[in-house]
Amino acid sequence: MPPEGVHLLPREEILSYEEIIQVVKTAIRMGITKFRVTGGEPLIRPGIIGFLEELVKTPGVENVSLTTNGSFLLSYYQQLSAVGLGSINISLNSLKEDNFAELSGVSDFNRVWNGINALLDAGFNNIKLNTVIMRGFNDSEIMDFVRLTVSQPLVVRFIEHMPCGAWHNDSYKSTVPAGEIMKIIKTFGCLAPAHKNIGYGPAKYYQFENARGLVGFISPVSEPFCGSCNRLRLTADGQLKSCLLSTDTIDLKPIMSSRPQLADAFIRAAMLKPGVHHNEELTVMSRIGG
Repeated sequence: MPPEGVHLLPREEILSYEEIIQVVKTAIRMGITKFRVTGGEPLIRPGIIGFLEELVKTPGVENVSLTTNGSFLLSYYQQLSAVGLGSINISLNSLKEDNFAELSGVSDFNRVWNGINALLDAGFNNIKLNTVIMRGFNDSEIMDFVRLTVSQPLVVRFIEHMPCGAWHNDSYKSTVPAGEIMKIIKTFGCLAPAHKNIGYGPAKYYQFENARGLVGFISPVSEPFCGSCNRLRLTADGQLKSCLLSTDTIDLKPIMSSRPQLADAFIRAAMLKPGVHHNEELTVMSRIGG
């Protein structure tokens, strides 16, 4: 979050859960069967557990995942463990309290870490830690994250820092390529490709011998995967985006009552998908929502 915060949308501009389910049902008819609830931070929205339960049970839905910053896991871990989610992704860029506070702007590390352990104790084992490595900020913690995969059934995914928003001009200086991270990790031991597929995205997974968890890499800068990306994003205010970093959107709110128009919007959004990332300097991640 920028230190000055972000402009909050009026409640009437945000899609209701009923409207989101309506869009989901159209997406299913268009062949989309896997859904991720992300943000912003989804766990701050009232009624989120009931919505997740309805989404999981919607006919045609094959998989529902959740991405969270982890701050509210202690409040919801039991319900999240029981709702039927395929995976929970937790954004965690540091294992040190001071680094965590500097990078996130809040001193929530212990609450987040305790929430992760509560999920594990509740028997939820498909937990992915999304870690954006930035040179000079948290690159010294790479091996600390790797060791977690040996003792715990955690998936640590190292994500290359992408140029966007306020970081646009400096991002390439702070980006640590996946290949460089791999070289550091290999000093720890033999890292072999994982034999199981644990997701539907661009991550490549590896595992140390006898380790309980996995190490993953998502490399949008050094190995762009735009050409194979088949994801669309629905923002909280009803904009259908063809790409996370694209400014091209289709407003679904005026056509919410028309199934044919909603279906056509999905086709148009798919046709708008770019071959490469663009307009990164205009994208402020904390404002995307969805």
